[in-house]
Amino acid sequence: MRLWDNAAALKRLYRWLYACVILCLLAAGGVWLVNSPYFPIKQVQLAQPLVRVSAQQVQAVAQQHLHGNIFKADVNAAQTALAALPWVGKAQVKRIWPDTVEVSLTERVPVAHWDDQQLVDSNGELFSAQTSETLPQFVAEITDVHARVPPLMVAKLSGFQAALRPTGLHIAKLHYSARSAWTLELDNGITVRLGRENEAERLKHFVWAWPQVLQAQAADISYVDMRYKDGFALRRRGEAAVAGAATTE
Repeated sequence: MRLWDNAAALKRLYRWLYACVILCLLAAGGVWLVNSPYFPIKQVQLAQPLVRVSAQQVQAVAQQHLHGNIFKADVNAAQTALAALPWVGKAQVKRIWPDTVEVSLTERVPVAHWDDQQLVDSNGELFSAQTSETLPQFVAEITDVHARVPPLMVAKLSGFQAALRPTGLHIAKLHYSARSAWTLELDNGITVRLGRENEAERLKHFVWAWPQVLQAQAADISYVDMRYKDGFALRRRGEAAVAGAATTE
């Protein structure tokens, strides 16, 4: 039987041809929309005000990737370029019909200096940037610094600073040794040795002792060793250590 004598086969053929025509029209329409002069991007707007990322940096990325009409704008490339900026922790770029692209940036919050070139943000991530802010210095003697230690030090810094708040003192340097021991260098020049166990409780003892014993002689104190079960030891500048308790760990 010939094809044109088979009504069912002809109907299937017509449906298939119609589908092909519709798909071709849709594809042609999509190509026209992407390349047409219509629906131009009229504005690139920021979802929130920026503090550390400059408008010039955002504008440079927009000029490179967010031009033409709204369909042709390369929002993925723009998002990648923005996420690579030093002070950007997270970037999101999206189209808003009919003529707007919205840029949402989460800026990093610096917590401490890591070395001469790097900072640590509030998530414990290292990044390279410069700042004039007064921040504590992190010093770690651990090999896996890029994975575990920076987030740990950020968490410890927050707890230590909160504990020190009644004294009015601030941490200038936080040291984490290869033996997992903690040492604080305060902004008045005094070093506080907390060791690797019960460091939070030991710092509470220091805070209690500060107005009772230590504050009046602070200018003469080199370090305070809190690694004692029932007290502490201190060393005055230029002198040998003086024990504040006879029982140690």
